[in-house]
Amino acid sequence: MALFRPILAMSCLLAAPAAASSPLDGAWRLASGSFVDEQGQEKDYGSLKLQGTKLLADGHFSFTTSQDGRFWAGGSGTFTADADTYVETPRMASYPVTEGGSYRFRYTLEGDTWTLERHEDGKRVEREVWRRVTSTP
Repeated sequence: MALFRPILAMSCLLAAPAAASSPLDGAWRLASGSFVDEQGQEKDYGSLKLQGTKLLADGHFSFTTSQDGRFWAGGSGTFTADADTYVETPRMASYPVTEGGSYRFRYTLEGDTWTLERHEDGKRVEREVWRRVTSTP
């Protein structure tokens, strides 16, 4: 028994801690948004017929976006969030990853509405509004 205690203590120290849950964890459906294209023009998600789903759990994210019913983009990786900043670090994506491999957003969470904005050089380049997917009994 005396030999077992140090081994148990050591295994507890070496075990990876579980990622803390976030108030953002869950399933989300894209409600609206826009982005600035390569020519500097703002493109509205609605006019492009974009729809998307994002899943967040235990510090990981995954999303798929379709355009008029066809695959448009997807990615997965890790995220961190504090009270007003959300950072996605894609590990796999269907698009080239920029900004040193991470995307930093300012966000608000009001009830089941999550609004994100991303800026570059002081200008907004992306805005997304997501609604939490809730199950109904």
